[in-house]
Amino acid sequence: MTGNDDYFRLGHDLVGDDPPPSIAPAKPLRDARGRLLPGATLNPLGRQKGVSQATLVRKLIEPHREALITRALELTRNADPFAAANALRICLERLAPAPRQEAEKIEVPGLAEAATFSEKCDAVIRAVAAGDVSAEAGERVLRLLDVYRKAHETDILERRIAALEAQSAGRVLDGGGA
Repeated sequence: MTGNDDYFRLGHDLVGDDPPPSIAPAKPLRDARGRLLPGATLNPLGRQKGVSQATLVRKLIEPHREALITRALELTRNADPFAAANALRICLERLAPAPRQEAEKIEVPGLAEAATFSEKCDAVIRAVAAGDVSAEAGERVLRLLDVYRKAHETDILERRIAALEAQSAGRVLDGGGA
């Protein structure tokens, strides 16, 4: 038994007290069946907080940006078009990711005046058909309307259930049994 084992047997690892690196255990503690004990870890230092794999890859690639682009352009002149296209795609995905589409501000004629969800959906579809709104923006509005419709239906059902439960509780209190 080493000093490291004593440290973990005292439960320091279970209370979030990380041991200094000099007494970090050589092997994680396991039970008789070989399973890790609660609080034991195979990676005591853990993953660095706030650093994603994509960020690390970008940092590694950045110093070689020009060389990668030059090489990718050379590969486009290669006899193997698949290799050329693949190399160029990989480089461009890492060096110049596709920009996200900005949220489009739209105005759907007749949407505010529509009384039912069906009429609201019809207004959006008419706006897309007329070219007033892009198909993508129309789809997003229709999805938003669907989420709103579901929330509205849930609200109505909750009120109806509460009313039925109150009515049922009143009958029980009145002694109205069969």
